[in-house]
Amino acid sequence: MAAFNYRQLIRQVPAHAWKFYLQSRKLELPADPVDDKLVNAVTEIIDALPTVQREVLYAEMRRVHDLANGRGVDALRNTAPPDSAIHEDFTKFSSDAERALWVMANWPDLFATAEAIYAVSLRIGKRGWKRLQVPPVDALFRGQEDIRALEVALATAFTPSKGTPRACQIDTLDRHLDGGVQLGILIEDNAQRQLEFGDDNRAHWRDVRPPMAMDVVIYPASGVIDVLAPGGAKTQQTLLEHLGKHVFKQVLQPQDIEKPMFLLNRLRDGFELFDDRECDLAAHRVERIRLSQAKVRAIHPPICDYQIKPPGEKDAPDVLACLAAQQISPILMGQGFNIIDAVVSLYFEPLQPGKASRVLHIDLKQSGISNLRDMEEADARLVESLLRALGVMQSPATAKLAEEAEGVMHE
Repeated sequence: MAAFNYRQLIRQVPAHAWKFYLQSRKLELPADPVDDKLVNAVTEIIDALPTVQREVLYAEMRRVHDLANGRGVDALRNTAPPDSAIHEDFTKFSSDAERALWVMANWPDLFATAEAIYAVSLRIGKRGWKRLQVPPVDALFRGQEDIRALEVALATAFTPSKGTPRACQIDTLDRHLDGGVQLGILIEDNAQRQLEFGDDNRAHWRDVRPPMAMDVVIYPASGVIDVLAPGGAKTQQTLLEHLGKHVFKQVLQPQDIEKPMFLLNRLRDGFELFDDRECDLAAHRVERIRLSQAKVRAIHPPICDYQIKPPGEKDAPDVLACLAAQQISPILMGQGFNIIDAVVSLYFEPLQPGKASRVLHIDLKQSGISNLRDMEEADARLVESLLRALGVMQSPATAKLAEEAEGVMHE
């Protein structure tokens, strides 16, 4: 992670956004300064505050800096339902730093949730991560009684045979953008003695009960489960056994998978890129992108699928335009449905006047199946860069590859 430089962060956000942020903290930016004058104006206001208040604001700025990137913005959008004002606001801003600051000022609770989602995203593909496949399910059992029963079961399972019962806490988060459910699991670990300074400026020993942190992300429509748990296969097996019993209500027999999955729900917002540095469509002579076909599945019972397939002509409205015209877009493409299959079509400018334009159809399934391998190498590279720029394609290294890379570094 890059070092934090608050002066650089201030430069990335326009003056009117800082003015709004400071007003939300009952402070006032007297004018709309520019360039270095903006940096000096903001820092002078914050430095003039009492120590406690100043430290709080600088801590918030550090948190904004941490999420001022592509993954951080994806985490912020994951916290809000598709019809939330956040998604519409984000298109108006000039940088990821401004987007993160806007959420911090308006929705501090959502910002904290986004930090939890972001932390999990950073750990996927590294040591302790496992991606598994189970049969897709219509719904997860995640009510208060079900989660409480899972807490008791995990606390018992991870308590030593002659030890006192351990504590367990589970927080459930909806990943609206991805169509997943994230479980943040904390289980009490062995008690430890920690040496620290007290109020009398003398060192004292204090007994602490550090938690063992585990996270699980479940994508019910595709049956993909990301498990992030220390302790190896035995810990993962114990965790999955109780997840199956209390959340899935069935015995899980997961299979290892290494292919990336596609986060197709991100196609709901169209194909406008916040940042086109990763994929320059103009350089590839892409004239138009349309969502040619989509299959959506209900999240809540009764479970049903809808196939949406408008006419296939280049100038015909795509799935998003058809739904908007029929005034049903907020329903089918909203919070109650996940996109499980999609076809994205790229139309290229003709190489010569009067010639027909070339079209490239991208078939995508949420579980990671696609037709990328059937494409020519240049087309496959373009499609991969586009899907990554849109946040649709995941490409984390497998845990095995990550461990091998660590081994090479330490040799």
